[in-house]
Parts: sequence; C-alpha cells; structure tokens
Amino acid sequence: MSIEITNKLIDEIIARRKKYLMSQIKRTPVNNFRASDIGDCDRQMVYGVLNWRDKTLHDEGLQAIFEAGNREEQAVKQRLGYQLGLEFIEQQTPFEIKHRSGDIICRGHIDGKILYNDYAIPVEIKSMNENIFNSIRSIDDFNKKPIHRKYLRQMQLYLYGNNMESGIFILSNFRQEKLIPVVLDYGECENILSRIEKNWQYVQNKNYPEKIDYSESVCGRCGFAHICLPDVENKGAQFIDNIELEEKLNRREELKELKSEYEIIDEEIKETFKNISEAFIGKNWRIIGNERKTNRINTKLLPDDLKKKYSEEQISWVVKILKLI
Repeated sequence: MSIEITNKLIDEIIARRKKYLMSQIKRTPVNNFRASDIGDCDRQMVYGVLNWRDKTLHDEGLQAIFEAGNREEQAVKQRLGYQLGLEFIEQQTPFEIKHRSGDIICRGHIDGKILYNDYAIPVEIKSMNENIFNSIRSIDDFNKKPIHRKYLRQMQLYLYGNNMESGIFILSNFRQEKLIPVVLDYGECENILSRIEKNWQYVQNKNYPEKIDYSESVCGRCGFAHICLPDVENKGAQFIDNIELEEKLNRREELKELKSEYEIIDEEIKETFKNISEAFIGKNWRIIGNERKTNRINTKLLPDDLKKKYSEEQISWVVKILKLI
C-alpha cells in the first residue's frame, strides 16, 4: 500500500464529510419568533420572520458544531441520567406565547426537566469550548455576550410561560458539567415580552424597526447583514483587485477567534486577582493590582432638554467589514 492511496482515502473522507454536512444545512419556514433567537437587534428578529428565505445559510464548519452540540446534549442526559440515577422527563417540550389577539407570536422548547423530590425542574443544556466554559461562573456572566444573552431570554420565557420559579443551565465543555441556577425575573420577562409584541406589529405591518448602531458582535454575525447593511448599494460600490489587501482580510478573520479567546482568558485572569495588590506566578510573571477611582458624568441621568442644549453634530466614517462566503 502506497502513501498515495492513504492520501486519497484522507481526501475522500474529507470530501464525504463536507458533502454530508452541506446536505444537512436547510432553510425552514418561520411564522413567528423563536424563544432561542431573541437577540439584541429588533430588526434582526423581524427579518427572521419576514425574510427567512433570504437568510444566509451557515457553512459546514458551523453545522458540525451544531451536530456536536446535539450529540453532547444526549451525552449529558446519559451521564446525569444513567450514571447518577436522575430522571429526565418532558424532553424537547414545546411552549408558545400568544398575543392579546390570540396570535401565536413566539414558540420555543426546553431540553427537559429533572424530577427531584416530587418537583420537575426545567433544565437547558448548552455545550461550549473550554475558554467560554471557564469564563461563565455565574448567571451575571451570561449578560456579557449577545449569544449568551439569548440563552437567558430563552430560559426566562420558558419559566414565565410555564409558571416555573426557577431552572438550571447545564453547561458542558464535552468532558464535565457546570450547573448554574436561574430564577424567574418578572421585570426581565416584561421587557422581553414587550419587545416581542412590539416587533410582532412590525411583522404584521410588513415593515422594519430602525437599524441599530453597527456592532461587530451582532451585525458581523447576522445572516441578514447582506440586506440590512449595504448602505452604499445604490451609490456604486467599488471592486478592488488587491491580493495583499485580500490576504489581510483573510488573516483578520483568522485572528478574530484568537482575539475572542484572548479577551476571555484575560478577563478570567484579572478576575482571579481582583483585590490582590501583588502576586508572583512561577518565575516569569508578576501581577500588580490597585484600586482606581474616577468621576464620570452619567448622561442617562440628565434631562432631555439639557442633553439637547449641549449636543453637537459629529461626523465620522464607519467601516463595516462583512464576510460574504
């Protein structure tokens, strides 16, 4: 057997895997909002219903992550169920939220409930990479990133819709679990429901909320960016053939994940040394900390007439970098 045959087998496995993953990527009709997809952008929510056919499909790499997440959900249930003797019930139970008119405006489901002392406690299982897993230590950490804020809204809607006081997030790094309790927050639920009802009116009227200020973490990952963001579409977009510039953009995309990983690790390390004035780690690292006090004007507390009096027009040029394929 030659190395050529071995390499051909490797190429064949890669090609078949890609073909399979691509075959699993499909669009599904959307008639109402999804509890798992209540993001930070109202416009994105409305696009998700009115323009579901236009959404950019994810690639095979992300599809592989989705499938790994689905398998890990079952693995977590097996570990907690068969190994620890806990009983999971009502798995993938659907729920829905209705408008005052009777229309179903939001649907969702929960991963299941665990029976404990005659109580059925809802759980939502989320798998993630090691760095993100380590960065989430309490429910407050869910508010730091748009995708994790979606998780919170999904759980709050489920608790509210089923009149449950609390539930559990089960986080997995594909080796172990981290369990974080969630308490029903009526104020937060009211905010979420208010957004859903407001955006449902846009859906009914077939128009859209105003665009949010550009955010890389929201707009840069949005499947509707190609129809929402191209403000220069009718102004004659330029096509530039520059190999060096294209290579820089490709490298920028590669570094994006590394930057995210750096920020997570950096935050975790700094949190570890909070309130510690000095420490040495091994032979190479010295950590110094000190308290810093600053005075800032909280503009949110100022009356509108005062804000208007001291406001001035500022002109800036906003550059949006969108990956097309």
